[in-house]
Amino acid sequence: MLNVLKKLSDVATEASNRLRMRDVCARTGLARSTIHHYIREGVLPKPKKTGRNSAFYDEDFVRRAQLIRTLQEKTHMPLASIRETLNGMPDAAVDTIDPDRFTGVTSAIADSLRLASERELSRAELIERSGLRPAMLDGLAAAGLIETTERNGRAVYSPLDARIVLAFVGILEAGATPERGFVGSPEIIDAYRTHLTELAMVEAREMLRMMRSLTEIDLEEFVAKTAGPLGEFIAAMHRKALVKAVTDMTANGRDGA
Repeated sequence: MLNVLKKLSDVATEASNRLRMRDVCARTGLARSTIHHYIREGVLPKPKKTGRNSAFYDEDFVRRAQLIRTLQEKTHMPLASIRETLNGMPDAAVDTIDPDRFTGVTSAIADSLRLASERELSRAELIERSGLRPAMLDGLAAAGLIETTERNGRAVYSPLDARIVLAFVGILEAGATPERGFVGSPEIIDAYRTHLTELAMVEAREMLRMMRSLTEIDLEEFVAKTAGPLGEFIAAMHRKALVKAVTDMTANGRDGA
């Protein structure tokens, strides 16, 4: 009797690992072309080929395809980000991901980073709070350091942009004024924007990799606790690099001109 049950179980397992494309489409609600696209993009693994134009798919493939569809629908994550998150994950770990919790955590992290708890400031409010001349505020926007958003017919600035403006004012108050020759060149502004964008992309990929441990770590708490130390870490590394650059220029008899 036990042998019969084992054989029946083996047959059922074998059948679940010999799904055709039409079965996968029916189970996931995805079109054949979409599944092939996911495979080409490396988001889904290549199936076991049984012929030139045929292949078998297993239950793990179906579960991963279902998860990818759910993540795209609920988080609007690009395929590259989903690939970065899921690749290298054991199938058992993929099965532990709760798409609803994943969506909630990523939204909470994004809100925390963009300071969603703080309100936007109108142009008039930001000028009043910062004491900055309107022309200088417009100059920061023209340089791409801050962005103006139209909301209900008025210009507003995000909490992060407001912080950039207030930090800029602090630099001016310290004495680094245009009258003294302290004017940010297009070169340094482009360098800040380019390299900070590259750094942010690397950091975002690292966050996505951490999503693999959703069952082991509270990412909201993690981001909240590490935001301050991480900022200090980056600032200290920047200062160290700046010290070396200035020292090297001095040693080589150059002033950067």
